Amino acid sequence: MEKINVVLDWFPNTNHTGFYIALERGYFREVGIDARISGDVHGVLDIDDADMVLGPSISMLEKRGHGAGLTGIATITQVNDSGIVSLKDAEITSPRHLECQRLTHWEPEWFHAVIGEAMRLDGGDYNKVTLVPMDVGDIVATLGAVADATWVYENWENQELIAAGKDINYIRLADVDPLFDFPAPCIAATSQFLNDRPDTARRVLSALERGYVAAAQDPDASVLEVLQHMPSVNPDLLVRSQRHLSTILLDGEGRWGRIAPERWNRMADFLVEKGITGARYRDEFTNDFFA
Repeated sequence: MEKINVVLDWFPNTNHTGFYIALERGYFREVGIDARISGDVHGVLDIDDADMVLGPSISMLEKRGHGAGLTGIATITQVNDSGIVSLKDAEITSPRHLECQRLTHWEPEWFHAVIGEAMRLDGGDYNKVTLVPMDVGDIVATLGAVADATWVYENWENQELIAAGKDINYIRLADVDPLFDFPAPCIAATSQFLNDRPDTARRVLSALERGYVAAAQDPDASVLEVLQHMPSVNPDLLVRSQRHLSTILLDGEGRWGRIAPERWNRMADFLVEKGITGARYRDEFTNDFFA
């Protein structure tokens, strides 16, 4: 069995159900893979000791700009499932309404470039936002207390807020402009891993595709099957979250994971234009490790 180390972009949640289905049903084992999967709350891409890491394409591109050898090899969803959530009484219904509001943020420069551009396109001024630096582990305790708005994944934090009885507004970034429909979350592999073990990468993706197709086709049963890997929350929240994801996991041909070049390239070009990254790279992403 070949060991691989996978570092998730966050603590285990329904974005990662395909990994745990592949683990529990033996899909990894069938292709000779011993997958070690770990994750925690962190707002920056953690690549230490990892063969594969999860995160948005923008984090991967930033790491490339700093000299890390990373290549995007799969996307979890076929649309960027992230956006800005707030409590309804904050009246934040479009990016410009973030003016004079408290917005949590992560450390990387791309955060400010992306949200700043979304506000600019909507007629807003990012300089008028009150920035609150923090990784939000508890969205329910954060909104309305520490901050007014947070960049989240719709499948998770929104569902937590709804389960807590909160009325929310949500701005899906992919609906603001096609620029913001970049692959998020997606999977990258290190250059060393892809150079030394390309066949292993193919086998990993074959197992993951089986896992994510199962999650798309039967979201209720699939997430309950891997309940032990998920946070201690009401199973109804998990089912609702997985049902939401089931509609965006596969492409029009029923396949999982393929990265649409236009989704990657628009944001990659924007990051170069804004000076967040210095250049484009030939091997930023690839679909070559799918069968």
